[in-house]
Amino acid sequence: MTWAHDGEVGTDLVGREHELALLGNLIAELPTASSVVIVTGEAGIGKTAVIHSVSDDSTTVGLRVLRGACAPMSGAVAYGGLDAALSSVRIVADEAYASASEGRARAVEAMLTKLGEFADDGVVLVVEDVHWADTSTLDFLAHLSRNLPKSGLLVLLSWRDEDTDTEHSQWLGEQLRNPMIIDLPLRRLTFEETMQQLSGYPAEIGAAVYGRSAGNPYLSAELARGGARPSASLRQVLGSRLDAVHPPARWVVGVAATLGRTLTDDELLVAAAGDEDAVTQAYEAGLMVRDPQQGSTARHPVLAEIAYERLLSGDRRLLHTRMAEHLAASLPAHPSAGAVAEVAAQYGGSGNVDQALGWAVRAAEAAEHGYSIAEAGHWYAVAASLWERADGARSQAPPKLKLLDAAATHLGAVGQADRAMALLDFDLSAEPGAGDPGAADLIARAALTRSWLGTVLGDTERALRDVELAERLTSSDDEVTWARIHGRRAMALGTCSRWEEALTSATMALDLGTRCADLRTVGTAHFLLGVAAVVAGNTPEGFEHHEVALATARRAAEPEDLALAGIGLTDLHWRLGDADQAARVAHVVRAEVRRLMLGRHWLEDIIDTNVVLALYESGRWDEALTWPSDPSVPSKLGLLQAALALIHLARGEIAAAEEMQAQGAALAERDQPLFLGMYGQVQASLLLQTGHADEALELTLSIAETVHGTPDEADEADLLLAGLAAAAAAAAPTALERLVSLLGEATKGRTGAAVTAVVDGERSRAAGVPRAEPWLIAADEWATLGRPYDEARARLRASEALLERQTGSDARRLAAEELGAARQLAKNLCAAPLLEDIDHLVRLARVDLEPRPDRGRAARRPSEPASDAIAWPPPLTEREQQVLCLLADGLTNREIGAALFMSPKTASVHVTHLMEKFGVHSRVQVAAMAARLGLDKQPPPPPS
Repeated sequence: MTWAHDGEVGTDLVGREHELALLGNLIAELPTASSVVIVTGEAGIGKTAVIHSVSDDSTTVGLRVLRGACAPMSGAVAYGGLDAALSSVRIVADEAYASASEGRARAVEAMLTKLGEFADDGVVLVVEDVHWADTSTLDFLAHLSRNLPKSGLLVLLSWRDEDTDTEHSQWLGEQLRNPMIIDLPLRRLTFEETMQQLSGYPAEIGAAVYGRSAGNPYLSAELARGGARPSASLRQVLGSRLDAVHPPARWVVGVAATLGRTLTDDELLVAAAGDEDAVTQAYEAGLMVRDPQQGSTARHPVLAEIAYERLLSGDRRLLHTRMAEHLAASLPAHPSAGAVAEVAAQYGGSGNVDQALGWAVRAAEAAEHGYSIAEAGHWYAVAASLWERADGARSQAPPKLKLLDAAATHLGAVGQADRAMALLDFDLSAEPGAGDPGAADLIARAALTRSWLGTVLGDTERALRDVELAERLTSSDDEVTWARIHGRRAMALGTCSRWEEALTSATMALDLGTRCADLRTVGTAHFLLGVAAVVAGNTPEGFEHHEVALATARRAAEPEDLALAGIGLTDLHWRLGDADQAARVAHVVRAEVRRLMLGRHWLEDIIDTNVVLALYESGRWDEALTWPSDPSVPSKLGLLQAALALIHLARGEIAAAEEMQAQGAALAERDQPLFLGMYGQVQASLLLQTGHADEALELTLSIAETVHGTPDEADEADLLLAGLAAAAAAAAPTALERLVSLLGEATKGRTGAAVTAVVDGERSRAAGVPRAEPWLIAADEWATLGRPYDEARARLRASEALLERQTGSDARRLAAEELGAARQLAKNLCAAPLLEDIDHLVRLARVDLEPRPDRGRAARRPSEPASDAIAWPPPLTEREQQVLCLLADGLTNREIGAALFMSPKTASVHVTHLMEKFGVHSRVQVAAMAARLGLDKQPPPPPS
């Protein structure tokens, strides 16, 4: 069915009044502000139309407009989304920089500086289809959004709502969390708005179109213009439009999908094999649009995608070959990395493997020269994948292993460790030519690269095997490589807590690295020596090493090294209980790392964890939960999420804690004990808080077995505390003693006195004879250390013991004081579960926390009766006394019910009431308390 009509689609943007007004206001505010807007929506929703309308208006009022775009196959073209917009800005000085990261930072700073100059007169930067952008473009845009000039710059980005890869979806998520960025989603038009858009058509056509398009403006226009059947989808409609022109014209449209920029007339002619009529037909059919100043592009990105997809495979190869030859011949003497990558991408689709290999290597080298690290890694990986098949070019290219090592090195440097490891995931020792010195050097270098990746990914066993392989292949006089070998060995040993061995290797790395002037090895050695010193209790020496590590990392200008130094210093300040200093170091180091990375480095997770733990322990929970304040997403390491879960648990936010701990589950899969302890502490606390004390105890014992005898044992005080609480709740004194024997080193050091007192306190609870004295000591020790949550918990336990084991007004008065102090601390922290436990005990024991005028300060002996004493133990009904005696004998609810002629459910209710009256949480605790108080004997029959 076709429609006979002479109508036209309205040119006004219907239904976008609000969006246009918002963008118009942002332009009006440019003299005083800068903004970033991400226009999002499905294909055909009108993102391009809205952005072009605004940018055209900007040009009219005298603003400079810089336009860039991305394309489906431009994702490996460095700064492909910005080349057209900022080609004159992206100038990298010829001077050598300390590192590739430093060179990239300088290049980006030059771009920001130039944009800032443009902003003085007002500028609009447009980048369309960012969902296809290359990594360098994404990094720059993210960095720009965090470093906008105070005024004069409006950044307009478009993003198509569709499934994309992890890198792009994570990028979008981070940007939308940035309060400086405005999310501008475009909705579909209503029926009335669609009828207004199609006002030049009969009403029945408009209604039929809306029935199919559901308000998608582009699809509505295409359906109306093309007379397509109402059931057609957008892709079907556009496919019909393409079918109406000759194949060379389709090539003209399809080539637009392969380049993330507008095309010149010469490029369009090349795509059409010199057929001028085909180019003309593409324009006349409305498939291509021309901007006299900017160049030509497809009328809509989806149109270019479909045109390319519908080409036969042979036609695609011909199209790529023609474009590759033309682009290569047109390169200037000193082409940009993006220009070389365009040629490489076209040859990659041409089927000419020899040319594809040569140009992939050139693209990688050009990206290196332009400090586009991720794209360099990509093109080296592409070259390695082509190497075996490129018989004619293989001899002119670097060895395959060298290409793979270069790719893994670059990708690892930008945080893509998984992808980097996948490239080297084969038996290096089986590589041919291992006996040849040149080949042996390559294998050793690749082994050391993989060793670091293994350490990063938590596979230290493999990392150490790779170090051993490098040792076997390296000549004794190669001091440069041996310095790296010792450095890699020390790092792997340190992360799996073999510090005595790590200390030896780090010392040798420092010596050799200093002789060879290898800054990175020297800095890493100082970091490791600093950690080893702090673990051994020598804080001054550790601080000195960490300060040297930071200074060395600054000279090397490597974000990874800066982050390691930041880890060392924040760890030290956390151990000292100095949250403020830890936060200050984190702020300084983060700024330096971000300048070089342009985004978050995964090692920042450990820096942030140190700060969060310091804030948590000092009772500054609100600050901890909002740390860090930037919108970046933590890595998959899971350490930071586990630390935050502790706070959610302490506040009773179980669902949030479980979500965080689920993200931290990967910690348990690593072969590095220093991460395992954190996971165990959180998981045990979660199990205990949800009523699974036995499981919590089993878990802590298992992890204690793993860390026992390692230097990490001394750092597991919090794991020990969680396990002690579980042992006490489970009334398991034998397991408690086993736990203490396994984590004995945790009772030493700065928190040793407090932890030792808690051990004594929990020991008495597990044995069923709670004592107040150790808890009072623990409370005072925690107070001295500035750890209010631990102090409050200790004061609650002391109060429980005072009320249970002692009588008299002095004991009650002291319990009231301890409960009052604990309650105030818990209230200040918003520690809801702890507050509930305190209030429950106050109600149960009928303790008055308010001071009374007649309450003297003279001390009484605990045995002296108090005038305000209440009945303790709590009064029981005859039936409760009977249930208690049977429970103390070990009977189940079903057995109790049978003995007393009641249902098991009724027996369960009585047991629950007994737990509430005694203020305990388990049947075992009720039975133990009954035995201590002499209530486990059957009462005599009532007098007749």
